[in-house]
Amino acid sequence: MGTAILKLILLYLLVRPSNLQLLINVKNQSLVVVLQGGDVMQENITANVSEDTVTLDFMRLDGVYVSQLVDFTNLIVKLAQEVEALKVIIPAEEELGQTGLQTLCFLTHAAQADFIAPDAMAKLRQKNPGAVRMAEEDKGWRQTTATAWAGRAARLLSPAAARHCAAARERVYLRTADLARWAPRPGIEQSSYASAVTPFPAHALPSDSSDGKAAVAPCVAEPDPAKECMCHTEVCVNWYPCGLKYCKGKPQGGLSYRCGIKTCRRCYRYHYYVRRRDTCMAYT
Repeated sequence: MGTAILKLILLYLLVRPSNLQLLINVKNQSLVVVLQGGDVMQENITANVSEDTVTLDFMRLDGVYVSQLVDFTNLIVKLAQEVEALKVIIPAEEELGQTGLQTLCFLTHAAQADFIAPDAMAKLRQKNPGAVRMAEEDKGWRQTTATAWAGRAARLLSPAAARHCAAARERVYLRTADLARWAPRPGIEQSSYASAVTPFPAHALPSDSSDGKAAVAPCVAEPDPAKECMCHTEVCVNWYPCGLKYCKGKPQGGLSYRCGIKTCRRCYRYHYYVRRRDTCMAYT
C-alpha cells in the first residue's frame, strides 16, 4: 500500500503543471519619474499554470506598488478573451494631508494576443538573470474610463481577479461596456454581470456631447476636498513578454520552431469617479 501511494505521489509530481517565477531587471522608461539615462527597477513575473494566470509585480520609484494579473480561464473558441486586473497601492503624501495606503483595482477586457499564456510562460528560462532588459516594442497608452464599481461582478468574472483585488474592497472599477465582451462562465447568465455592478451616477458618465466628457470636474480642477470629481491614475509596465518568436532551421526538418519571446512596454491611464476629492490620492 505504501509503495502504491509513493508511486502516485511521484506520478503527480512528474505530470502536474509547473509554475514559473522570473525576477527581471528593467530599464525604467516611465514618464512619471524622469531621470537622466533612466533607472533600473525589478519586476517579478509569476506564471501559475494550475490557475491559468500570469502575475507581474513591481514597486515604482515613487513608492507606488503595481500588480497586474491576467486570468486566461475565461476563453471561448472563436473569441479568446481574458480578464485583466491591475492593482495599484498608493502611499499617502503627508504634505497633502493624506494618511495610510489606498488600494485601487481596475478590471478590463484583455486581448489574448497581447500576453503569453501561462503554459508558454512556464517554459521560459533566463539566460542572463542579472541583465537589464528594455522592451522591443512600445505599445503606447491605453486609456480607460470606468463607468461602474465592480461589486459582485468581480467574483463572477474571475475568482482569481477577485482575490487579487480583495484589498481594494469597494474601489474595484470596470467599464460596463466590457461586460458584453466577456463570455459567461458555465452556469452564469450574461445578464448576471450587469446586475452585479453598481453604475456611477448618470452625471458622472461620459456624455453624448461632442467632447464626450462627464459633467463632473476632474479632481485636479476641484478645489473643494468634499466635492465629487473624476480621479485618474497612470501606470507604465516597462517590460513584459507579449508574444512568441518562431524561427526556421534544422530542428524538425526545417519547420518553424519556438525560439524566443517578443517583449513590449505599455502604459495605462485610468479615469474613475470619486464621491469626494480627498479620496483621490492621485489628483495632482
